[in-house]
Amino acid sequence: MRVILCIDYSPFTEKILATMQTLLHSCKDCEVSVIHIIEETAFVAGTGFETQLFEDLQTDGEQLKKLCQEYLGNGIDFIEEYGTPREKIDEILAASNYDILAIGSHSKNILGSRVLGSVAKHLLTVGEKPVLVIP
Repeated sequence: MRVILCIDYSPFTEKILATMQTLLHSCKDCEVSVIHIIEETAFVAGTGFETQLFEDLQTDGEQLKKLCQEYLGNGIDFIEEYGTPREKIDEILAASNYDILAIGSHSKNILGSRVLGSVAKHLLTVGEKPVLVIP
């Protein structure tokens, strides 16, 4: 079975990875790819902080990869790209052969309540394969 996990580096990352670790532990011969998209619009020119932001996002990506390897093993395929998350994930999924997509539902609304994130909602509505949403 081939599983793709879409994830970002957030306070919910370790909870999502722990859940995936538990699920994958009972799965034999499972291949895992992790997709991490760095939001391209974060690099709007003119703020003077682009270099520092880029370095911070690179560090976050490195930390995320280490966490993924810690929880899911060194055999994962870690895919990190820059762009608009929804569009890049759609492109990667269209070019991938997978059995199930796993995503986190970690967005919060302005009142602090957990709600289904926009990328998760998009993937649930357009996908043709099973989607596992991890709260």
